[in-house]
Amino acid sequence: MTSRLRPGALDKKRAALVVLVPAALLLGLTTRAWAVGESRDVLSQAITEVTGGTAAPGVVGLTAVCMVALLGLMTGGRVIRAVAAAVIVLASLGALAMTVLVALRPVDTVADAVARELARTTAPAATGSSTAGVWLAVVAAVLLAVGSLLAAVSSRTWAGLSGRYERGGKPESGPRGEVRTTWDELSEGRDPTLRDAPDET
Repeated sequence: MTSRLRPGALDKKRAALVVLVPAALLLGLTTRAWAVGESRDVLSQAITEVTGGTAAPGVVGLTAVCMVALLGLMTGGRVIRAVAAAVIVLASLGALAMTVLVALRPVDTVADAVARELARTTAPAATGSSTAGVWLAVVAAVLLAVGSLLAAVSSRTWAGLSGRYERGGKPESGPRGEVRTTWDELSEGRDPTLRDAPDET
């Protein structure tokens, strides 16, 4: 069964691209430095580079959630698609918020990283600046959020998996419309497994 796409809606292939491409880019950028600075603590005065995965570990998890939700959008039924649509939009917006927060607060990012390195409960004074990597990550996160929203909206016009993926068929009905079960056939002395056996030639 196929569904007619609304004007402006994406098919499944394009929806996968607009979500997976920025998601993969964002995941790759989390391995790069997002903030660079120097602590003014006497125990740590070296230049500190903080990667995206360290500065915002939740970005990796939320991006992975977007990918899983995309699978639900593409293969699930109507209810599953509705749930997956909400999840993918919220997860992408969460990843975007975390990325922007690191980009706008590089000093806090460096200070927190030094505090964790020194096993301190309070962050020391530090300097910090955002790198090009974090701003590229912001762009990727924006694209991921937009792509997730488009995929969620477009999924309303998609069909689920074809009937061959459904479990089993409808049980047979009796002469008065009652549903007959395998137990009924066994009680009447018939073997229900012979129904599915191949015809002998």
